[in-house]
Amino acid sequence: MEDNYYKSHEMYIFCMRCGYYYTKTIQKYTKNSIEYKEKKSEGHGVFVLEKKDGSREKVALNDSLTSAQLEEFTASFMDSNVNQERSYFVSFENGVFTILAGNPPENFYLSFDEYKEKMFAKYGVSEYDFMVPIEE
Repeated sequence: MEDNYYKSHEMYIFCMRCGYYYTKTIQKYTKNSIEYKEKKSEGHGVFVLEKKDGSREKVALNDSLTSAQLEEFTASFMDSNVNQERSYFVSFENGVFTILAGNPPENFYLSFDEYKEKMFAKYGVSEYDFMVPIEE
């Protein structure tokens, strides 16, 4: 997802697949200048946990997975209140996705353009072609 505020030059980018994110926000401004604060995480995967009551938790992995995180996420995944059919745990290292648990959604591996085309075919093209329906 990308959200670009062209007037203020602020930007938010988040990849729901690998966990990459980038933010550029105004930290301080005066009449003559604007200072921005930038944050970035390369993305190392995602952990999506859907409970049987329909609530959902999503964690983007900002660093390489540690053994403690692996144990913690795996234990959470195995909880009896978790809908394991709709939950997934995927790492992303060196350009390679590895499924560690669960079932990523059918569209998980599609590029944005492929996903956009599929969603427009299913739901129709919106008035604004940059707005794409999100299934998940």
